[in-house]
Amino acid sequence: MERHDRLTREERARITEIQDLLIERYVEQKEALEDGKKGRAIEIGFEIKELRREMESIKDWAHV
Repeated sequence: MERHDRLTREERARITEIQDLLIERYVEQKEALEDGKKGRAIEIGFEIKELRREMESIKDWAHV
């Protein structure tokens, strides 16, 4: 389990928000692929990478 006790309340809230967004994006990406919309799936993949990068940045900043 990850340790979030070094994060501020705002950082924890943002990480939770990002995690929720990631779930939504993964579902959207799966649906796009199932519908044959490869271009949209690739766009969503870039969004996923950016969200993961932001989450890691927050954790790195807090030394988690």
